[in-house]
Amino acid sequence: MRKWVRQPQEKEGDYYFEGNIYITRGIQEIVREAEIFSIVMDVKKAVFKNAGLDHLQVYKSDLDENVYLIDNLSKTDLMSNYLSEEEKRIYNYFTMLLPSEY
Repeated sequence: MRKWVRQPQEKEGDYYFEGNIYITRGIQEIVREAEIFSIVMDVKKAVFKNAGLDHLQVYKSDLDENVYLIDNLSKTDLMSNYLSEEEKRIYNYFTMLLPSEY
C-alpha cells in the first residue's frame, strides 16, 4: 500500500469536506480502497485541526503520484441564505480525482 502525504496548501479556506464524496474512474482504477479511506480520514483530521482548509487539497504518494480532493461548497456557502436548503444538499460534495482528470 502506498503512503499518501497531504501537501502544503496554497491558501487558507473554510472548506470542511463534509458532503458526499465522488471518486472518479481514474482513482478507482489505480488507488486502493484502503488508500482512499486513509486520504479521506487524513483530510477530515486536517479540517478539524485547522478549522477548515482550502478547497483544493493535494496528496502525494511515496511513488510521486498525486491525487486531488476538491470541495464544492465552503462553510460560508453552507451558512448563507443565497442557496436554498435543497441546493446546499445537492451541491455539498467533494471529489477525489487524478490531476489528469481535472
